[in-house]
Amino acid sequence: MTTDSAALSHPRPVRLLDWVHAAGPPLILVLVLQGAYAVSAAHHLENLSPWRVGLTLAMFVFDGIGRRLINDYEDHARGLDRPDRVRPDSSLALGLDMRAVRRVGMAGFVLAWVCAGYLAVTTTPWLLLSIPILYFAYFAYAGGRRPLGHRGLGEALDFVFTGTMVTLVVGWVNVGRVDGALVLAALGAGFLFMSLMLHNNARDVEKDAAVGKTTLPQLVSPSVTKSLYVVGLSGFYLCVVGIAVLLSAPWYLLPLITVPWTAALAVTVLRGPIGERMVSWARLYLLMIANFALFSVGAWL
Repeated sequence: MTTDSAALSHPRPVRLLDWVHAAGPPLILVLVLQGAYAVSAAHHLENLSPWRVGLTLAMFVFDGIGRRLINDYEDHARGLDRPDRVRPDSSLALGLDMRAVRRVGMAGFVLAWVCAGYLAVTTTPWLLLSIPILYFAYFAYAGGRRPLGHRGLGEALDFVFTGTMVTLVVGWVNVGRVDGALVLAALGAGFLFMSLMLHNNARDVEKDAAVGKTTLPQLVSPSVTKSLYVVGLSGFYLCVVGIAVLLSAPWYLLPLITVPWTAALAVTVLRGPIGERMVSWARLYLLMIANFALFSVGAWL
């Protein structure tokens, strides 16, 4: 019996802390702040309902759990993650039963669907149609016999769906309408999530190629990869400036505080290598957290 089979057949005793680590608190924090960013970008249109905002943030928690665990399961099932080649905080490295990981991940998605469905039904019912589209995009990225994320489309999917469409729909179901400022905020989130996916794929380019996973950094040159990375980071700030101009509200410019941090990260990436020696994607994670939080604060000042 292989080590992988043994992990499935004889799982270690379940420990709550292992599940907390596997659920990915950093990812959940980013997604919850994306939800706060979305409702903050929409609050100038209508007074927000506190319980609807709470339900929105709960939806992002459940969705984050689902995304992390299902991604772990799919990476294990496809051989991308093995006991000798896996990040320390993954479900596999933590010794969890991967079949249970899949079940808990799907439960997280179901709870997120329930929250999203209620929010849509009670404001704009036809937006219910967006829920299966968003989740189809996610499962098309990670699952199926030919995942789109394994065919160089991960960055495009994250820009269109994970960032732009999710932010737009979340703002919409909280206030019942949309305007140019909310659209710009959605595009800004799209640029950040696209950059995060690009950073992750650029760091894993050798690992992914070794197991037959095709990503954008494999299809274009390192110089193009780096240029797209800078475009993604810059796109967020251009959207923020556009929102401040549209609403004549300078406090929306609060995320510009992070421009020196972003510039330092961009220079590091431009001057450094692509691959395992690339700067950690955690720096961009922290930058996203800061930008979502700063925008949310500025929107209420």
